[in-house]
Amino acid sequence: MTVEAVAALTAFQDRIIETASSFSEPEWNAPSAAPGWLVRDVISHLAVGARALIDPLPLPEDAVDPPENRERQHDMHVALRRSWTTAEVLEEFMSFAAQRLERIPAFQNEPLASNEIEIPGLGAYPMHAVANALAFDYYCHLYHDICEPGGPIYRDLPEPAHDELYPVVQWMMWGLPQMQGPELDNALFAPLTLDLTGPGAGSWTITRPDPEGGLVVAETGGGDVVVTSAASDFVSWGTRRSCWRNSCTVEGDSAAATAFLATLDIV
Repeated sequence: MTVEAVAALTAFQDRIIETASSFSEPEWNAPSAAPGWLVRDVISHLAVGARALIDPLPLPEDAVDPPENRERQHDMHVALRRSWTTAEVLEEFMSFAAQRLERIPAFQNEPLASNEIEIPGLGAYPMHAVANALAFDYYCHLYHDICEPGGPIYRDLPEPAHDELYPVVQWMMWGLPQMQGPELDNALFAPLTLDLTGPGAGSWTITRPDPEGGLVVAETGGGDVVVTSAASDFVSWGTRRSCWRNSCTVEGDSAAATAFLATLDIV
């Protein structure tokens, strides 16, 4: 089980609330690093996700049918809240995030923990991984989309500890074989190890045992190609928030590394 992810989720949620509570109106309405979204839209998006488990707010009857594209669906729910005050946006997030957090620890215990759930467009995961997914979402949006250096707002955020960042990396590794399908499968030309350092450190090797099958990710070393990066940087370039070339060193076949790293896009 990934009990550490619940603690990481709790810490990131507290930081989001503390940080957002300090925003001025110009900061709320500043363009975030998430394309097309203001800072207030990012918090709205987090509130939508928290509310989905408790009491989802339906789209208006005259809204277009939800598209298959996951990002466009997010846009539709965020747009519904554009007329809200920033106080209402924050209150929705605080209320429903707190209620969801009360339920998440139960997902770490059987019989729920091992039950698989399908996340449209992202793959199938055991329920205990939900805490990892949410910790990943919170970390990326707060540390990369809202606050500097990627986002528009300066706040002196604490550097995540290993136990906070490792569950984020776990989620990315669980999602890596599922989120892109053949596009990423066909970009792996040799077993590749991601050697991540600093908080969240670990070595993860990506292989394709069956040439006609998908990728397999194991927490081990031994790849023919070794890519070294700080784990915190991996969260950024692994989601295409930054360029991998600025954060990685490569040992082995650089062409094989480039083919894979240039294709990787975890969401």
